[in-house]
Amino acid sequence: MQDPPSQTFEDAALKAALRRALEQEGAPAALRDRIRALAATTEPVGEPEPTLRITTATVPAEAADQPIPLRRRGLLYKFAAAAVIIIGLGSLGFQVWQALRPPDYAQVAQYVVPPSLYKGMIRTHEERLAGAATPPDTARDLNAAPALAQALQRPVFVAKLTNDGWKFEGAGVRDVGQYSSGQLFFTKGNAAISVFSLPASAVPNAKDDVTYDTVFSGHPIAGFVHKGGLFCIVGSSTDDSLKIDEVKALLQSHRGEIARG
Repeated sequence: MQDPPSQTFEDAALKAALRRALEQEGAPAALRDRIRALAATTEPVGEPEPTLRITTATVPAEAADQPIPLRRRGLLYKFAAAAVIIIGLGSLGFQVWQALRPPDYAQVAQYVVPPSLYKGMIRTHEERLAGAATPPDTARDLNAAPALAQALQRPVFVAKLTNDGWKFEGAGVRDVGQYSSGQLFFTKGNAAISVFSLPASAVPNAKDDVTYDTVFSGHPIAGFVHKGGLFCIVGSSTDDSLKIDEVKALLQSHRGEIARG
């Protein structure tokens, strides 16, 4: 068994009990005086209880700021860092390429040329294909086609498609929507082509010497603006044999064959 906790004479409760006991008779007077003197003492005896202190280890600032050596980093970290660098360089290169490449006017042809103008060219082309064009042709020979420039008082695109196997059927001045235009008409097998010469004012947003091409209502169309004129090739075929690439190639081959008025 454990011994009961001992109390020192300095205990305040014990001193109070002694003082009360001394008030009674039974102890010699000298003993009572001595005990009273001891009970009156208030100074603490012994060392104060220790105070608990909590300390934390600190890391020098120089050590905390030191980066982890690369040799201690895993292989996955190295691959991730390389991927970030490659993606960053690729993104920067793409942005530079986008900024420096020339605009793709073929993609904006349908916005530069009003749809109403495409419809007008197709309507006039289909009327000539059906033999219902008015007025009738004024030039039955390709060599006479440059005379259309004098009638219009502006340049006319006299494309010599006969060099590419096309048959010249005739030419005349006809309306395309609200504009007067020269029209040369060619055929080859199941395909037909009209070569139109319109004023550049019909496409105010177009840039000179830039090719605009599209397929509109099943008709491959390619054209360009040059010195005040809009020159277009509009094609069609009953068996869908005439493609936009062929129309663009014909335009490129003959775009310099412009007769002045």
